Amino acid sequence: MKIAVFVKHVPGQAITPRIAACGDRIDEHGLAFEANEADLYAIEEALQQRTTLGGDVTAVTIGPARAREALHVAYAKGADHAIHVVDEKFRGCDPLLNVQAAALVARRIACDMIFAGIQAEDDMLGQFGVALGEALDLPVVTAVTGIRVDAQRRTAEVVRELGEGFRHELEVDLPCVLTIQFGIRPLRYMPVMSVVRARLRPIEALAIEALGLMPDAPGARGMRVLELRQPPASGRCELLGGSPREMAGKLVRTLEETGII
Repeated sequence: MKIAVFVKHVPGQAITPRIAACGDRIDEHGLAFEANEADLYAIEEALQQRTTLGGDVTAVTIGPARAREALHVAYAKGADHAIHVVDEKFRGCDPLLNVQAAALVARRIACDMIFAGIQAEDDMLGQFGVALGEALDLPVVTAVTGIRVDAQRRTAEVVRELGEGFRHELEVDLPCVLTIQFGIRPLRYMPVMSVVRARLRPIEALAIEALGLMPDAPGARGMRVLELRQPPASGRCELLGGSPREMAGKLVRTLEETGII
């Protein structure tokens, strides 16, 4: 069973990012980056499926030179191979370019299953896996919390989370794209020395242009960021006092006066 798992390198949450002077991206100076947390769960599930079914796991990232760190983490967790699609110009922040590159790499690997986290922490869009499935013309299941593969029939029984305690169970043909929900299985402890040793393992580097993509060609980019802004400071907090009945009355009157009810 050949499994590809896509990992994004995102800013850590310890420091609030600043908007760069150009206004259309964040200023990376002084930021600490890390592997996207949701993608760590995707790696864990990919490794579990390899343990059950055999085969190998290839970790893939798209981004600038620093994104190799995400692949070191994948290696430390147990991935067999690693591919870095080098994108120094858009630095892994162009959604269309990322999907196009990912589709080309996935076809090259000839995967049976493709895993990704349910969403990236830097944009929270949750669109990568769905768009990748569309680009590859493969079935997609999102928010996956359980997978049982029948290798003989080339199918997988998949459980997906719907929210509020509801689940959706379905059967999907292989190959397929699955976006993995947080908590599908515990994240295992990763010793520091495992990461150190992982830095010595080979990573296949592919330039975006080497895949046949020309990001600067007219019409090549379907979407681009025009401007980033900090949200304006607004709103106020009003504390209601009195007995529970009095507070309830005040709340209802306030909601009526503001037109909410």
